[in-house]
Amino acid sequence: MYRMVMIILVAMLLLILGGCAGVNEKKIKDQEIINRSEAIAIEYLKDTYNLEVTITDKEIISKMAMSWVTVYGHVKEHKEQTFSVSINYETNKQESFIYSQQLKSALQEEGYILNRNATQ
Repeated sequence: MYRMVMIILVAMLLLILGGCAGVNEKKIKDQEIINRSEAIAIEYLKDTYNLEVTITDKEIISKMAMSWVTVYGHVKEHKEQTFSVSINYETNKQESFIYSQQLKSALQEEGYILNRNATQ
């Protein structure tokens, strides 16, 4: 009887540890996706609008909905000039760019023509 209880306990322990390892692997993979998407968003803003930015938040959207990471932030030294950039983490391409009215005005002053439907 003691041997049977020990076998069951060991089996349960292995199942629990195996499940935890799977959860940990998903967290590591998600963090890699978020880090890569953040770098792509920063590069997009630098290359397209010559912006130096501060990232304030990142959010991965479930693959069931869309394969996107949304990166939030503001222009360095201009906290009122906020934005969000969504990156498709399957194609590693920028999908959307949403910006505050203050950032829109600053970019227009620099000569950029922006889509008026993209403001926050």
